[in-house]
Amino acid sequence: MFIVTRLISALLNPIDDCDEVYNFYEPLHKLMYGNGFQTWEYSPLFALRSYAYILLHWLPISLIPSSCKKIEIIVLLMINNMAIYSFSSAIDKQLNSSIARNYALLSIFNVALFRSSSAFINNSFSMYTVLFAYTCWFSNALSLSVFFIAFGSLCGWIYVAALGIPIAVDICFRRQRYMDFIKWSIISGLILLIPLCVIDSYYYGKLIITPLNHIRYNLFSKHGPTLYGTEPWIYYIINGLLNFNIIYPLAIIGIILTPLIDLVFDRRYIQTGKIFMIRTKKKNSKFYLGKVAIPYTMIVSSIVIWMSLLWMQPHKEDRFVFPIYPLIILSASISIDQIENLIPRLVRLIKMKRNSVLFVRRLFLYSIIIFHGLISISRTFAILDGYSAPIRLLTHYNTTEIFEKSSDKHLNICIGKDWYRFPSHFLLPEKSQLLFLRSAFKGQLPKAYSSLKNATRLTDKHFNDENKEEIDRYVNLNQCDYIIDHDSENSSEIQPNYSQQSQIITSVKMILPSKRSIFRSFYVPFFSVRSNRYTMLHLL
Repeated sequence: MFIVTRLISALLNPIDDCDEVYNFYEPLHKLMYGNGFQTWEYSPLFALRSYAYILLHWLPISLIPSSCKKIEIIVLLMINNMAIYSFSSAIDKQLNSSIARNYALLSIFNVALFRSSSAFINNSFSMYTVLFAYTCWFSNALSLSVFFIAFGSLCGWIYVAALGIPIAVDICFRRQRYMDFIKWSIISGLILLIPLCVIDSYYYGKLIITPLNHIRYNLFSKHGPTLYGTEPWIYYIINGLLNFNIIYPLAIIGIILTPLIDLVFDRRYIQTGKIFMIRTKKKNSKFYLGKVAIPYTMIVSSIVIWMSLLWMQPHKEDRFVFPIYPLIILSASISIDQIENLIPRLVRLIKMKRNSVLFVRRLFLYSIIIFHGLISISRTFAILDGYSAPIRLLTHYNTTEIFEKSSDKHLNICIGKDWYRFPSHFLLPEKSQLLFLRSAFKGQLPKAYSSLKNATRLTDKHFNDENKEEIDRYVNLNQCDYIIDHDSENSSEIQPNYSQQSQIITSVKMILPSKRSIFRSFYVPFFSVRSNRYTMLHLL
């Protein structure tokens, strides 16, 4: 069932963040086919993004002559399934089988994992590496856990290093192996940082360490990420409820309960089933053979560390939480397990029959699983309804038929106010390019890479790190062969509805932004269609 849901994610999950397109799909398209968009973050002037991360995806898919999206999602699907299966097995060994069972059941339909598992973005990559790191930590493969944290930090997202703090504390202080930790950290850093610097320095044409550039810009520049909007502190609470519904408060309960669990239960060793006796002066002592157990508090502390860092930042995004999505589900699983263990005591207090205990426990567990699954499916349908229109438009049979007839021509496909909905050049004909029409947006748009071989090394002065509009991005309407545009309720001279001026080739229904509505956030048959506002997205 888990494989089926991830396959559906790989095939249907829309691209709901323009960063995924312009910072990942477009540079990949440039490396594969020679054209694509370059954002200011890939300019040698700033060099915040790593080409090494793009190469990690390009090398395997370049061996197979097929559509990038199809191969990319299959690769991500395989990695995700392997990561989730390994993590579930490690939970079984390190914690207990009930928590592992809860984790597996909650993960099947969870909308957060549905969205993040097939996203081509560094936050998803970091989620995979964190999963592998914690799997190795739980399995006592400590050197590998250090390596995967370093892998996710240097090749994915540098701030993921914070999720290695509990692992570092465990190795250095609980196990007293700080020299090993230093050795593993240095080795992992050299193994990863040397090729990273070589690759990025080659593509940028100068010595570059992209993780340092990223830190310098986000933490020490005058403007940093606040240029792209700020959100109130409640943002991540709303986000958590949308992505995890009932298990989000359970995850919080799990974080609160873990110190109590560590105080009440002695988990210094993981029991292996073998027992030996030691005779002392006072009495015989019974010991279990096993590996050193990790305290529950240390495991879930990673969530507290990560969310504390995110809450301190004024710029907040859903994808920033990706790396700890599986850990939130783990915390909820721990909470469910502990509540299940309390049920027998509660049953005795109300003097129910003993044979009712199993029924109540199962009723509690499966009520949460079913409720979480249904709400997650509802949320998934809402996301598909809200964000899939651009991909549906460009893969519509009318669109593909028109494009196939013009496959031998160079096509200029233009987009204006819908620039952030563009799903990448991978869905356009090979001899085509996307051009921007001027709209009400006054920020900085990406720019097409040069067609020269050393395009990634060229320093273009028409890039800035202050999100200021660059006029050279725009073209005139008469340069366009086709236009992608939606019918807006608030059209203007600078942002008209082009469908009133051009012939409509293909149209698909698209949801309009609206005030917060439960029926927009969660799809409910009949009610969502009546409550939400829709328009048409056209190829003209």
